Amino acid sequence: MIWQAAELELSTLALAVLVLACDLILPARSTDARRTALFALPCLGLAALLAASWYAPAEVALGPAYVQDAFALIVKRIMLAAVLLAVVGLAPYARRRRASDRSGEAIVLLLFSAVGGMALASAREWITLFVAFELVSLPLYVLAGLEKDRRSVEGAVKVFLFGSVSSALLLLGIAFAVAASGTTFWMRATWTPHDPLAHLAVALILAGFGFKIAAFPFALWVPDTYQAAPAPVVAFLSVAPKAAAVAALFRLTFEVLMPAGVRLQLVLAILAAASMVVGNLLALRQTDLKRLLAFSGIAQIGYVLAALSAGTSLGAGLALFFFVAYLLGNGGAFLVVSALEAAGEEPTLPGCRGLVRRAPALSAALVVFLLSLGGIPFVLGFWGKLYVLLAAAQAGLWWLVVLGALLSVVALYYYLSVARYVLIVPGDGPRVATSVPLLAAILLSAALLTLAGIFPRPLVEGCLAAAGGLHPPPRVTVSQSP
Repeated sequence: MIWQAAELELSTLALAVLVLACDLILPARSTDARRTALFALPCLGLAALLAASWYAPAEVALGPAYVQDAFALIVKRIMLAAVLLAVVGLAPYARRRRASDRSGEAIVLLLFSAVGGMALASAREWITLFVAFELVSLPLYVLAGLEKDRRSVEGAVKVFLFGSVSSALLLLGIAFAVAASGTTFWMRATWTPHDPLAHLAVALILAGFGFKIAAFPFALWVPDTYQAAPAPVVAFLSVAPKAAAVAALFRLTFEVLMPAGVRLQLVLAILAAASMVVGNLLALRQTDLKRLLAFSGIAQIGYVLAALSAGTSLGAGLALFFFVAYLLGNGGAFLVVSALEAAGEEPTLPGCRGLVRRAPALSAALVVFLLSLGGIPFVLGFWGKLYVLLAAAQAGLWWLVVLGALLSVVALYYYLSVARYVLIVPGDGPRVATSVPLLAAILLSAALLTLAGIFPRPLVEGCLAAAGGLHPPPRVTVSQSP
């Protein structure tokens, strides 16, 4: 076995153990030193791991159940970047909410969830996939209730109940898939396309993943949970688990379902259309920024499903590209919400009145994030939406392309409504104080969105090259340990 296939996961796990040890060892009386150490250690460690991921080997496997290829590597970088943004935003938020005593546990749980997401992108065996699926989910149930007030507990219970249902559906689908194929290993499975058991397995597995990626009609938990959970946690929750689950779905589609003759194009296209319609229409009436971004996220996942419904490696690569833009745009927007909450501001439309006069840098970054999510040229999110619709068009799904384009115009209304409150509607209030690391992370995300939006070609080519190995399944190097 080549352990380098899991070196990022093992390193992240070791970082989580180190943070946990520091949380237990550091004296509780030294509050400032304790807080600095607890946040500086994971930030430096994650930045180092993110840099090291560019030197990590591709096309290697930890046995037949676990593979690290270029496709999985990009997803792992998304996971590391997402947890880094969340940890940066958690420091001032915890200080404001007087939750510094729980910061260590929160960071450890975020790291554990990131490990699960990285494993989910590399899994090629049913049991491995289910364990990774649970490792992503379980820490998030606790993190959603970090505030420990009534609303936070309610949001945590909702995500727990829906997550439990998704796990049950996925496990039942896996049981049927194993019964239909005769093995838990994907590359050794022999499927019969017209086997009713196989079709039932695919339906249950798709429903289980539908909860995880928050696609309609499986996304009923999203608005309440996003509104109740801490904003830095939502910055991670809204991007990382979705990216890992979508990557696993692409791998399943190309390595299991398509070779078996199972066609899901129409089902995925209908889910994509329903997610785009419901998410965008329900976002129109929201005044709370968290709920608005929650319904926006349901709509955004519809565009990813449009790329998946294309059933091509082009669609897989462009979906990866879309998630990079979504990480910076949506994650950055939630970091701005976190900065507002940490400063004692209400993250609502009325609370954003005149924000440009009280926090000009924060306001400028928020407008960039909104333009990216809305798909305005030439921010990175524009290319993300354009390219996933291009993948759907090349697959002949023109009705879905037209629907996606029309709903992008609808989305501009509520995104620009937020920008109007921030830039135009007058309002009074004190200046919004933002911690230097958090403001730096927000401005860096906005700068990367703008720069990559002007020069998107290198990122697009990298994502397409990474997804090219999914069809046919990539060859990996497997060696036996002595």
